[in-house]
Amino acid sequence: MSKSFPIEADKTELGACHYKISVKVPAERVAEEFDHAYKSASRGMKIPGFRPGKAPASVLRQLLGEGIQEHATEHLFEHTSGDALGVVGLRNEVLRMLEFDPSKYSVEEGVALEFEFEVETMPKVELPEWSEIDVKPAETKPSEEQIQEALNGLGQNHSKFEEVEGGSVDEELLAEIDLLYTLDGEYGPEAKELKFGLGSPLYGADPEKYDEALRGAQAGSEFELEVDFNEGFSKEEWVGKKGIAKIKVLKILSQRPATKEELCEKLGLESPEILDERLEARIAADNAQRERERQAHEILATIAEMRPFELPARMIEEEAAATTKSNKERMIQQGASEEQAEEEAVKHENQMQEDAKKRLKHWFILRKIGQNQKVRVTSKDMDMAYRSISMHQQVDIKMVKTFYKEQNMVDNLRGEILESKVRSEIVDIVAKHREQKALAPLES
Repeated sequence: MSKSFPIEADKTELGACHYKISVKVPAERVAEEFDHAYKSASRGMKIPGFRPGKAPASVLRQLLGEGIQEHATEHLFEHTSGDALGVVGLRNEVLRMLEFDPSKYSVEEGVALEFEFEVETMPKVELPEWSEIDVKPAETKPSEEQIQEALNGLGQNHSKFEEVEGGSVDEELLAEIDLLYTLDGEYGPEAKELKFGLGSPLYGADPEKYDEALRGAQAGSEFELEVDFNEGFSKEEWVGKKGIAKIKVLKILSQRPATKEELCEKLGLESPEILDERLEARIAADNAQRERERQAHEILATIAEMRPFELPARMIEEEAAATTKSNKERMIQQGASEEQAEEEAVKHENQMQEDAKKRLKHWFILRKIGQNQKVRVTSKDMDMAYRSISMHQQVDIKMVKTFYKEQNMVDNLRGEILESKVRSEIVDIVAKHREQKALAPLES
């Protein structure tokens, strides 16, 4: 703030974490800001007859043209709004300025100015003592049901198919087929020995007509279906046209899960007992991770209940709207109409608001804890994240780093890592205090 020509500012609370800031800028401060803007814009220019940085504003205006007025106005609002936040005690609390339109104000050099803007501020988050939080861990040992479910899933993933002589396609039996796409007699992409059943529609074909043609088919059956070649079809020149899928049924198959012995052979394991041990270890690790996530969520919910605080209303609305939009887009991609997606969105509107409020409260609590515990995201953390993404996507780590940088997603990734570290931190802190409580009677 200029000590010579200070501004005046007042704040009016409009709602939770929402303020209107009214600012009065004296004429001398307006002139000073314009002068600073001119000199900043002309820095490095050589002006005949004047030493560097000493040319008067009148000369700079003539040299820099009309655009300098707009630059000076932006400079004025940026500096004075920042100073105003300092005057009203909100400089370090502001999340964002809301829809400020400087064009509605008439700004003249050397003329006093009054303007208003609105801001949202950080919610006032207070944390309880860690010893007040009582979140007990749950059992993570794999149950018999989990082990059997995992074994069933593994068996299904490595299913065995057996030919059924004289069988025909129904809800239980599948067809092994050869497939050929054609357009006006021209042959296109083909595939051999595909396995299809009822309810697994063929690309480009009407699902009902496909099921009707396949039902009851036997080995040796042949039939054709009309198909649409949609965007993404491998033969680009066929996209947007209608063609034919020629289908020949080779075999009728029954499908069954692989047995333990067959799984051991497939996975290169010596015995079913080793398979059981591997499954139990994996399930135990998954259970432990889910349990830590559950504890973190319950700890955050407990803090929010013990120390309630208000959030900016607009932020809740925007978060809920973003989630609703994402849900609608997903429904439409899955085949729902826009009207159906909209009806579903309206039906869950209140729930979206409540979920958004909960997510935001947890985020602000995590942010506060991260500050208090001095949790940081290191370069090693970032490298580990990039490496994990590259392995998952099966692309070079350099490509991952370049992509995140070009898409301005580095800060988002850093934020995700920070949130994950804080969640893990709070589980460990609560566990430590729980252990201290348990030991206290023994020590006394």
